[in-house]
Amino acid sequence: MRTAAVCALLYAATLPAPPAAVPVPPAVSVSVSVTDGVDRAEAGRRLDYRITVHNLGAHDVHRARIEQEMPATTLSATAAGGTVGGHGTSRQKAVWHADLPAHDIQVFTAGAVLGAPRDPDTTAAPGTLRAASTVCVYAGPSAAPTACSGNLDDLPTARPGPERRDTWVWRGAAALVSALFVSGAVRAVRRGRARRSG
Repeated sequence: MRTAAVCALLYAATLPAPPAAVPVPPAVSVSVSVTDGVDRAEAGRRLDYRITVHNLGAHDVHRARIEQEMPATTLSATAAGGTVGGHGTSRQKAVWHADLPAHDIQVFTAGAVLGAPRDPDTTAAPGTLRAASTVCVYAGPSAAPTACSGNLDDLPTARPGPERRDTWVWRGAAALVSALFVSGAVRAVRRGRARRSG
């Protein structure tokens, strides 16, 4: 009996150890909200955004990335404590990197100035009815966001602009032609009457 037990122990000692358990990263639970405090915007106005990120989980989130896509008509943008990338309208993006302690709330601020309209007869970029901004939080190197939120502001509809000069030229030419035609018609009528009476 002792011999069998010793053999079993020796055999067990020669077996490879079971693989170590792979550590599972803690689940990330984050919420984000964004607001600029207004409901309507227009060209030339500065919008001040307040972004609130809340780590709802019991574990710290290290090197989180917070990205804000600015409205399509943005001419210039700022991000306190972050960076702004992109040039020209529809390409402005603000980015922050931050550690999010467990149960902590952090606030980020950004600003955007809406660009002047391309066409003087409109107050927004063609096809744009709202100034939309989206904010997403990325935890770690993942390409998928952990949380996203957005903000929409109404833009004024197109307004009729001043009439162009060529419109006035055509109107003046039409009035001149009409005046000459009427004048010629009046002369013809007078000549006809004079012939009849003579």
